[in-house]
Amino acid sequence: MPGSAGKAGRRSRLSAVRATALAAAACAFLTAAGCSLDYRATEVEEKAGEGVPDTIAVGLVHKIHRNGHLSLVLEAARAETFNAQKRTILTDARFEERDADGATATQGKAGRIVYHTDTENAEISGSVRVRSASEKASVFAASLTWQNKEKRLSAPPAEQVIVRKEDGSFIQGLGFVGDFHARQVAFSGRVEGKYVWQEKKQ
Repeated sequence: MPGSAGKAGRRSRLSAVRATALAAAACAFLTAAGCSLDYRATEVEEKAGEGVPDTIAVGLVHKIHRNGHLSLVLEAARAETFNAQKRTILTDARFEERDADGATATQGKAGRIVYHTDTENAEISGSVRVRSASEKASVFAASLTWQNKEKRLSAPPAEQVIVRKEDGSFIQGLGFVGDFHARQVAFSGRVEGKYVWQEKKQ
C-alpha cells in the first residue's frame, strides 16, 4: 500500500530512508582518492612543470584488497596530482565497494573529485550518484563537499539532493548536511517526499 506524499519543515530527519548509510557510501570515493596510487598499470602521459600537474595518468584502475579479498575498485578516466598544492583531481570517476562475500555493497560515480591530501577534504561534482545495495536506495546530487575533520558531507544551500529507494519512496530538499559524528542527515531548506508502506505478509 503506497503512503501519501508530504512536505516537512526545516531540519527534517531522514529515518524513513536511512540516508545516513547512503551518504557514508559516498566517502568510499574519498578513501580511494587519498590512497597511494600505483600507476604501473596506467599510461603516464607527462611530468609537470610549474602551474601544471606533477603527474597525469589516464585509464586509472586502482584496487584495494582487505584480508585477502577485493574490497574496493576505483576507476578514473584521468588522474592529476599537484604536489605543491597538495591535491589530486580525478575525472569521470567510478567506484565499487564489495562486501566480504564479494558482492557489490555500494557503487557510485562523479564527473570530478578534487581531493586535498593535507586536510583529506574533497569536492565531488558532476552528476554525483551513490547506490547502496543493502539499503536498496540511491543518492543523487549535482555536487557535494566532504569535510574530513568534522566528518560532514554537505551540498550547497541552493542545490537539491534526492534520496530515492527502489520501492518508490523518496525524499528531496535543499540545504543537505550529513553529520557522521551525530549519525544523522538533515535538510535546512524546503523538503518534500513520499513514503511507500508495504504490508508484511503473514
